Amino acid sequence: MRQKIRGIVSIGLLTFWAISALSGFILWLAPEGQRSGRIPLFLGLTKHQWSDLHTWFSFLALGVTLVHIIIDWKILVAVIKFLIKGKA
Repeated sequence: MRQKIRGIVSIGLLTFWAISALSGFILWLAPEGQRSGRIPLFLGLTKHQWSDLHTWFSFLALGVTLVHIIIDWKILVAVIKFLIKGKA
């Protein structure tokens, strides 16, 4: 069961961060100006809609990242200790 949860969390991380990165790139390319928010950019969505998607998917990605850290806390601590101490 724990492996299944880890798999779902990993897929969620990949998906949400990828969508966040894609929407951020689209917003970076988007034109600026007063009326630019009304022009469809990609997939028929406006700059404002892409901004909303970017914000919400970034929040989702942060939430799933926190879940990922909580689930793998022991492993994270062990890896950090190993990296600090080096090979014994």
